Amino acid sequence: MLVYGKPGDGKTFLVESLNGVESASIFVPHALECQGNIIQLFDPIYHQRIEDEERSVLTVAIERTYDHRWVRCKRPFIVSGGELSMSMLDLKFNGVSKVYEAPLQLKANNGMYLIDDFGRQLATPAEVLNRWIVPMERRVDYLSFLTGGKMTAPFETFLVFSTNLNPADLGDEAFLRRIQYKMLLQGPSESEFVRIFEGFCALRKLPCPQGLALRFLEKHYRPINKAMRRCHPRDVLSHVLNLIHFEKLPYQITEPLLDRAYESCFVQENQGSAPVESVIVPAEIKSCADHWGDRLAQIATAFGSLAFLSEYYDRDTGRYYELTSAREYGEAETGRALARLHGQAFRDWLGLNLDQQKRDLLLYTASTPGAAARLRGVPEDLAATFTPSSATADEQALFTHDLAMVLQALPGREEPSAPAADPELAEPIRRIA
Repeated sequence: MLVYGKPGDGKTFLVESLNGVESASIFVPHALECQGNIIQLFDPIYHQRIEDEERSVLTVAIERTYDHRWVRCKRPFIVSGGELSMSMLDLKFNGVSKVYEAPLQLKANNGMYLIDDFGRQLATPAEVLNRWIVPMERRVDYLSFLTGGKMTAPFETFLVFSTNLNPADLGDEAFLRRIQYKMLLQGPSESEFVRIFEGFCALRKLPCPQGLALRFLEKHYRPINKAMRRCHPRDVLSHVLNLIHFEKLPYQITEPLLDRAYESCFVQENQGSAPVESVIVPAEIKSCADHWGDRLAQIATAFGSLAFLSEYYDRDTGRYYELTSAREYGEAETGRALARLHGQAFRDWLGLNLDQQKRDLLLYTASTPGAAARLRGVPEDLAATFTPSSATADEQALFTHDLAMVLQALPGREEPSAPAADPELAEPIRRIA
């Protein structure tokens, strides 16, 4: 079969789809023997094995349904493109294993062999056609050994040529006569183009306004009679998606986005026109507050955030400092961001009731290595360790009381020799706070 037409209209996709028409399995021999030579035929790259049900049965004696010198496989589908050379169409001898490897057309028996982009291979079209003109006629191929001997092999592959060149320039009448089927694949109509456009949007879950595809055709195709190709909707919409992801735009199609995608997807004819002012995408620079906010978002507990931020507070100097952040954002900006976030984390934990504080502290000690050891000591001293610089006296007193109460819920904690907190004293403090 010869499939020809303009590039981008789906010739290769059509042929690949034909491979799924016949679903019956075939049997491929592991190897062939001829004149004392061994030819390896089964190739796991091209032959997809179908696992036998009997292989999963753990029994000593198995009644095999076929000779296991053969492999049950799906019908092969082999593709050769521009890399095809004449050596790939004959036996290839391995000097180490002393075994021949079967050529591609022999591996493709009972399946399909596609010569894609025919006319652009390393071998000239005339060489390829002359090599196969007899096998296509007689359904038998002739292969040569290094020793000079020859063997015959069945040529039962469905051979397909796909090209975007003029078939008359590729072969003469004798060759074209042996290709039984010839199919010209023309470009899509406008209605088919729109269906492909909307189908790709639905596949990528990209909202597509009604009539957008028709307006796109009206603007970019009809005025210059530009030929439509079936690959154009996918190519242009892929550019749209790239622009959306790169510039962090809303996940929807707009006409300006389509215009920009069209210009980047196709070669422009008016190369000598005056330059247009480019759209500069501003670089997204993460602020110091966002940097620390992202780090806090990875902490699962409120008390964990409070403990994390308190590590950067120097109580002797009253300053917040972290070396890496200070180099990137400046010492002053880092100090302001840490002080604000520390105060916010402190008040967030104070805003919880005692039961919530207990659960949060238990989760913190269970999920953070070394947390239990850090919470040993007198509650008053511990409270001073976690209190931010912006805390008022009333907030400090309330935090000290709440921390003393919830520390009692920690399993295995030894009570320090300090006066126990009185729950009745907490209410006036909470009202003041």
